[in-house]
Order: sequence, then C-alpha cells, then structure tokens
Amino acid sequence: MGGTIARQSQYEILVSSLGAMIGIGLVVWVSQYFVGSAGVPFVVASMGAAAVLLYAAPHSPLTQPWSFVGGHLVSAVIGVTCAQWVPDLFLASGLAVGVAIFAMYQLNCLHPPGGAAALVAVIGGEQIQALGYFYVLVPVGLNVLIMGLAVWLTRAFIRYREQEKPLIFYDEHSEKPARMSALVFSESDLSSALHEMNAFIDVSIEDLNKIYLHASVNAHKRQLGAKLCRDIMSIRVIAVEFGDYLDVTWSLMQQHDLKCLPVTDRAQRIKGIITAADFEKEAEKFPGNNLEERLKSFLERNGGLTSNKPEVVGQLMSSSVISLSEDSVVSDAITIFTENSIGYIPVFNDENRLSGMLSRSDMFSTK
Repeated sequence: MGGTIARQSQYEILVSSLGAMIGIGLVVWVSQYFVGSAGVPFVVASMGAAAVLLYAAPHSPLTQPWSFVGGHLVSAVIGVTCAQWVPDLFLASGLAVGVAIFAMYQLNCLHPPGGAAALVAVIGGEQIQALGYFYVLVPVGLNVLIMGLAVWLTRAFIRYREQEKPLIFYDEHSEKPARMSALVFSESDLSSALHEMNAFIDVSIEDLNKIYLHASVNAHKRQLGAKLCRDIMSIRVIAVEFGDYLDVTWSLMQQHDLKCLPVTDRAQRIKGIITAADFEKEAEKFPGNNLEERLKSFLERNGGLTSNKPEVVGQLMSSSVISLSEDSVVSDAITIFTENSIGYIPVFNDENRLSGMLSRSDMFSTK
C-alpha cells in the first residue's frame, strides 16, 4: 500500500520541472561533446537520478551541496581506479559501487547517484575508460557544476516568490522568546537516537524540528478545539498608559517580574506594547560598565532629559501590536505565536478595551 507524497506548491513544481529540463539539456549537450553519442546514456544517467532527488527532496541530507558534489566526484575517482587496476569486469563493477558507498559514508557525502558515477567509469565503454582520471573533471565534474547552478537558480526563484512575510508584534529591537516548541532537537540528540536505533532517516535536523513544531501546533489546536480566547486568557492584566513615566513603568515590570506590558490610553484601548528590550536598547546610549549601570543612569536622568529623549511610555513603546478579540478561537492565537517571535497577545472586549492577556504558557497548560 503506497504512502502519500507531500505536495509542493504548483509554482514550485513548475519552476523545478523547468529547471530540471534546462539542467539536463545542458548536461546532455556537454556530455555528448566529450564522450560522444554512445557514452551519453551512461554519463547522464546519474544526473537524471540526481535531478529527481535535488528538486523533489531539496531538504534531504542526501541532496545537500557536499553530498551532491562530493558523492559524484569521490565515486568517480573510485570508479576510475577500479577500472584501471581490476581487470575482471564483474569484480571491478562490484568493487566500484561498494567502495564508493563506503567512502561516501565515511566522508559524509552519501548521494545515491554517486554509485552510478562509479559504475559508469567501469562499464561505460572504451571512450569513457580512455579518459582516465580526466573523467572525474569532465564530464562528471562539469555536469555537477551545471546541474548545481541550475538547482541553485531554481531555488532562488522559488525563495523569491514564496518568501514569507510574518506579522509584526514587536518592533525590531524587541525581545524574541523561545519558539512554541517545548523541545528542540540538537544534532547530537538526533545522532544518538539514530545510533541507538541503528537507523537512518532521510531528513535534516532542521526539518525534523520543523515537523515536530508543526505536529505540536496541530496537536494543541486539536486539544483546544473550539475554545475562545476568553476561556483561557489571564484577566488580571497589569498595564500602563501612554503617558506614564518610564521610571515608574520599569519599577512595575521589575516588581512583577514582567518582560513586557501592554500600553493603553485612558479609555483602556490598546495602543502598543513596551518591553524590557526597549529599555535595554535605550539604556545603551548612557554611560556605565554594564547593562545594570546603564539602565540606572538612564532612569535617573529620565526626569530631566532633553526633548529628544523618551520621557514617557508612549515615546519608547512599539505601536506595532497584534491583539485578538475575546471571541477569537484559541487556534488563531496558536498560529500567531508560531509565526511570530512573541510571548504575549493582548485581548480586547466588545468595547475594544483591554480585557486580558494570552501567553505561550496558556497554550501549553490548557488541555
């Protein structure tokens, strides 16, 4: 029973197909020039297989630059060596592929089509064997260069078209809390697990973490179901007003161990947010041997600052803030948390007044 192949966007499929057409066309043209029509089928076979891997599984460890380049060149060297030093065709063929696999494993450049590059050096015929080690550079090395450039250009087009533009909650100098995933795998974590299982998976650590993150998000959405923000938000919200002094605001944050505070007007309508990072960035302009001293100097001088320095919250806060209605489903909040480097979302009522706050911990603690 066949598995389901993960679908890419239609744009990515189209651009990848066009890139493969151009790349393989150039590879065939170049190979025919160096090895003639009889040798072309042998030489380009590995590139055809590589094209499928490079375009259909771009995030696989088997298709990374070193795997693609090293796998072909190392295997080609081994294939030529076996062809020249082992007279028996059957033994040379087996040795070429077997030693190529061993070498690719040891050099961390495992790439399946590399086996074909090694084998072709043995069974490709007199014209290919006559090239000797020049076969490694031309046509193999040149074909690798052509296909690599084609893939690089294709991926550049795809990234340009489908570049994500996340929503803004804090400005560029705000703090960046940890991602929503409770655990993040390290390379050693994954390597140890695979060693214990005596297994190999065709996925990078980065992609494995992304899979885990998205699976966690979907699980939380499923568990929360149709719950609304009002059901899980914190209703005891500490907030400051637009005109509150910065020294008072900082003391409030320190007293309650808060990293940020929502900012409202006198009618309790949300106007922005102020973070500890905002204070720290402004404090960098003041003298001191460390951050604590610079913060102290900044806050002490705040009352007598010149007009171009922030005196009140409204002059330091970020006005770019994402907020949600009490009647919004919690899954909307989960999506916002995972798409933005934020820790809190202000919640407003039907009168557009601040009524609560959602945090990442709310998402995890709710069952």
